[in-house]
Amino acid sequence: MIDQGTLPRAAEFARVARRRRRQPVEAEREILRAATEMIGSDTGTPMTVAALMSRTGLGRSAFYAYFRDLPDLLRRLLHEIEGELAATSAGWFDGTGDPVEDCLRSTRVLVGVHRRHGLVLSAIADAAAADPDLAARYRQTAVDGFADAVTERISRERARGRVAAEQEPQSARALMAMTDAYLRETLGRHPRADPVDVVRTLTLVWTQALYGRPPADGYDPPAHAGTAGTGGPGTTRPSDEPVPPPAGPPGAGGAGAPRPIPGRRNS
Repeated sequence: MIDQGTLPRAAEFARVARRRRRQPVEAEREILRAATEMIGSDTGTPMTVAALMSRTGLGRSAFYAYFRDLPDLLRRLLHEIEGELAATSAGWFDGTGDPVEDCLRSTRVLVGVHRRHGLVLSAIADAAAADPDLAARYRQTAVDGFADAVTERISRERARGRVAAEQEPQSARALMAMTDAYLRETLGRHPRADPVDVVRTLTLVWTQALYGRPPADGYDPPAHAGTAGTGGPGTTRPSDEPVPPPAGPPGAGGAGAPRPIPGRRNS
């Protein structure tokens, strides 16, 4: 006869066995996915190691088998986004067409990256204030790499007579720093702005500052009420496909972590 009192123990043993059989790469991805979901939630709840790991099938201590601390987790997440951001700056560097239209195309790609990862990038930028290494890496990824590509493009346009010879050398860097802050404000916290309006605003700022003219299709200020991206009654546009959940997020306030990460939210 089966002792019914042994069943809970057997179930627990099976659960532990499943944990042990999990491949390291699978466990690491599970932690990253849980972190992504947690930072993308609109709860405002601070993230801790315990809270993060409760979203996985792993024990709390498993976090430290893959990440030293919160900045280490954030560096890993930033690494996964770097390739997409680099492709955006490559569009500027490699572009050979009308610079204003190339600017519009690059802006659309950049905003697309922030639609997917803006909440994570904002969390990384916040945590970087307490971690010089993370700050330097974020700055290189989100600002300096773009600024260098744009500066090179402007130099080519100046040689062709398309931009003013007296263009301030630091213009690209100043514009990129502004762009990074604006993207974190609009797409890096809840409620998130309509990406179409973000593209329109940034394109106007960049093209007017560098070339003195907007794109050929004339990016007029939005006249609609509300936005599809924030749940208002805005008109759906062709580029307003559903915003996918943000990918790649934060980790927890374990040893060495500067502080728990709050949910990304406007005050």
